[in-house]
Amino acid sequence: MEKLAMDLVALQAGDKKVFEAIYKTYVSPLYRYARRSIATKEDCEEIVQEVFTSLWQRRENLSHVTSLEPYLYRSVKYMVIRYFQKQKVKQKYADHYKFFEVVYDSIEFRELNPHSPETLIEKGLAKLPERCQQAVRLRISDSLSNSEIAERMNIKKVTVEYYMVIALKTLKETYQNLYKIST
Repeated sequence: MEKLAMDLVALQAGDKKVFEAIYKTYVSPLYRYARRSIATKEDCEEIVQEVFTSLWQRRENLSHVTSLEPYLYRSVKYMVIRYFQKQKVKQKYADHYKFFEVVYDSIEFRELNPHSPETLIEKGLAKLPERCQQAVRLRISDSLSNSEIAERMNIKKVTVEYYMVIALKTLKETYQNLYKIST
């Protein structure tokens, strides 16, 4: 039996010294591999740590692994993909938050008049289905997260996310119409 195969068997048996040797062998190359895609040093370090944590936690279930190196690189690759998916979601929520913050501030602190942006926003919200309006108003008035809104409305979180996307699109159109009218 070759050394790598013996290392896998020893790892599956819970040999910490073999795990440490694997860690020392692969931590730097895996980090460099992650850095090719991700600019943030700390995020790369975290990804590599998660891969090794997962390796240790799943060590008893590695019978399907025939070669450790490709397994580790594949693990980093999928963690990098998940990283970018999470970043995309975070950016989407940040954009939604900024937009709703503007809407909230304009509705909350300015007097409504027929030609104001606030009135147009209210008209934009009025175009939305009732449940969608309810979700948006919970976000604006109570500053609830999507999970909290879903719980309060007794619907799925993905439905709330859909409502927010629809509302954002409608409110953007309303703002665009305001800009067209005022110029």
